[in-house]
Amino acid sequence: MRHTLSEIVRWLLVALLAATFPACRQSGGKANKMKMIQIKWEKLSTDGLQGDLAKGVSAAYAALINDKLIVAGGANFPGKQGFEGGSKAFYNQIVLYDETKKEWTEIGQLPEAAAYGVSVQTTDGALWIGGNNASHSLNNVYRVSLPETGGVALEPLPTLPAPMDNFAGCASGDLVFVGGGNVNGAPSNGFFCINIKTDSVWTKLPPFPDVPRVQPVMVSIVMEGKQSVYLLGGFFGGDATTGPTMATTILQYDISTKVWTEVGDQIDPETGRPFSLGGATAMQLDDRYILCLGGVNHDVFLDAITTQYHIGQNPACSPEEKQKKNLEFSKKYMTQPVAYYKFNGECRIFDTKTGVWSTVDRSSDFARAGATLVGKADHFYAVQGELKPGVRSPQTFRGEIHFSNPLKIKSKQ
Repeated sequence: MRHTLSEIVRWLLVALLAATFPACRQSGGKANKMKMIQIKWEKLSTDGLQGDLAKGVSAAYAALINDKLIVAGGANFPGKQGFEGGSKAFYNQIVLYDETKKEWTEIGQLPEAAAYGVSVQTTDGALWIGGNNASHSLNNVYRVSLPETGGVALEPLPTLPAPMDNFAGCASGDLVFVGGGNVNGAPSNGFFCINIKTDSVWTKLPPFPDVPRVQPVMVSIVMEGKQSVYLLGGFFGGDATTGPTMATTILQYDISTKVWTEVGDQIDPETGRPFSLGGATAMQLDDRYILCLGGVNHDVFLDAITTQYHIGQNPACSPEEKQKKNLEFSKKYMTQPVAYYKFNGECRIFDTKTGVWSTVDRSSDFARAGATLVGKADHFYAVQGELKPGVRSPQTFRGEIHFSNPLKIKSKQ
């Protein structure tokens, strides 16, 4: 049975404390602690979204400031698709959701139209970092605030060491981290940090291992006094020596030792198959768990980028022939129904202490790529995103998560 996010409350049983699934199979009658999670979802109104913004955008910036949701920029195809001769549109409007009126209101504008950057909640507000538009990639960093006099304020902070887009970021206290994506227009393993209270420049940190990751997700967790950054998902479109791949290893960066470690894999516990978190969203829960929503399907997306890779790397094809083949592929690939792309409809949680994945819910409403997730564990928003390549949704969902007291469940003898 498929549920929808319009249901009032979901009770989700998840193995979230000391027990792991193998532990549940051990004999001896030892009690395993499990937590009940209550998730309450609310679908926000789309009233007030004007013009082409009413069609929805992906890769927008967002922030939750004083319990007020603001969303900026984003991109969509308001008319024809790219293969039909249309162009992707980028936006500079900043809109606020009025909880009382249940509608969106424009409160300002970005310095220039942009999308595909990073939104990071910090201890004293929010940052909007990097991104790109139709002409160039960006290195801007802004602290976002809502003045008492109205409108929105964007305070410039030290710029990134290079223009970055389609990357990931997070904050741990006053430290802000960004990595992956495209740096100076090329897929990158780059990893950078800044202390937003004391630093005037970004620091280059050890790059993460293996292939570059475009559109990954990143979260920070402090467990038992240890500060870590986790990098999940993303994809690499390939180069002259390495073919396309979907990144499915989970990497942990120890902030104190500055060392990257592989700590797990993105393997579905039910099917045993790898899943993608490219274009997904993620957030930390309870400084131990990583909640992941959406993203492209591993196999469908890998097949698509591999096809395009082989076209581009074929030495027997002239540039004109490659352009023709890519157009033919796009016409077929971009015109399939939503169900064909199989975007992730699972809400998954990764336990960083036990290394166990749990699928806690499924809904077609989760099945988006390029959404933006902002807030905290007890109050967050999943903002818009795309339903399939080229087609956006204007729908935003508000989610509340509550941890109940652990349940003691005895394992079977």
